[in-house]
Amino acid sequence: MTGKRLYYIDNLRIFLISLVVLHHFAITYGAPGGWYYNEAEAGLPEIIPLSMFVASNQAFFMGMFFFISAFFMVPSLQRKGTGRFVSDRLIRLGVPTVLFFFILNPLTNFIANHYIRKQEPGLLEHILSGRAFGFGPMWFVEALLIFTAVYLIIRMTPLKIRLPFPGTKKIIVTALLTGIAQFIIRIWLPVGWSWSFTNFQFPFFVQYIVLFAFGTIAWQNNWLEHFNRKMGMQWFLFAQALIFIGFPAVFIGGKAISSGLDPFMGGLTYQSFSYALWEQLVGFSLIMGLLGIFKDRLNAQTKFARHLSESAYGVFVFHAPLIVALSAVFLPLSIPPYLKFLVLAPLALLLTFLTAWLIKQLPVFKKIF
Repeated sequence: MTGKRLYYIDNLRIFLISLVVLHHFAITYGAPGGWYYNEAEAGLPEIIPLSMFVASNQAFFMGMFFFISAFFMVPSLQRKGTGRFVSDRLIRLGVPTVLFFFILNPLTNFIANHYIRKQEPGLLEHILSGRAFGFGPMWFVEALLIFTAVYLIIRMTPLKIRLPFPGTKKIIVTALLTGIAQFIIRIWLPVGWSWSFTNFQFPFFVQYIVLFAFGTIAWQNNWLEHFNRKMGMQWFLFAQALIFIGFPAVFIGGKAISSGLDPFMGGLTYQSFSYALWEQLVGFSLIMGLLGIFKDRLNAQTKFARHLSESAYGVFVFHAPLIVALSAVFLPLSIPPYLKFLVLAPLALLLTFLTAWLIKQLPVFKKIF
């Protein structure tokens, strides 16, 4: 790999972190899923596009974050050496995790409980109760620390993986095998299950582990050099077919309207099996498609886009209390929840990116975020 800046990866970070914010905001206003505050549960027909949105996001965006993180971890380690790399990693990942666990998570819960649910305990009382602490969305950073530690141990062995860029058949087979593995896990741990202390959602972790591993292999074998516009468009269009045709086929064919979503979330059911396969085919296809399209079309940055990409990590860390607070401010707005999501979504993105940029200007946080 050359030392040339991959601007399309920076632009992908902007896109992905925006999806994270909108994903959680959509859950607030009716989409299926868990979040600090759910104002409403959407019914038909609005739940269909909301479900398609969050299911498609979940299929790829966190896995893609793991892939990108691993991809850039390898050259960083080579450049800095193990000692400095570990030190920098602990600061960049560890400090925000501690900050979120002890301050931002209690603050987010307090905003939801006090200003939305109108519960009486003050912030200090809430913190002293011991129930306020948690990792929330920072489970990703926790997992990244663990995956990094495992990689450092593996790196001590003489094993070197030389793997040429996989073709279409190998990618599809990998996606299907990943889906089968996640289906097996979901027989006992359905979607929505999480390890309470860490907030790890093991029903999704097979993909995260696979894509993190692929990220390290991709750097060593120059995989990104093989992406182009044609490949990106083919994979992206395949993903759209899976989303707009496959999603209704899987869920309507699986009797979601009459039986609900529970059979799709886990257990030894054909619905869970079909959803797990759909999810991974969509996830791998979107990752391949977006890498090709962004590399061809969005491999440059304006000064404004550079500020956005530099603020992406801060958005991830601080978005939870910000969008819950935004929901509290607009609680009196009496419009259908799905319309409230559409109206407030641009404001949520503006608020989170602006706040992250301002925090990054503070000397104490500049090197962390």
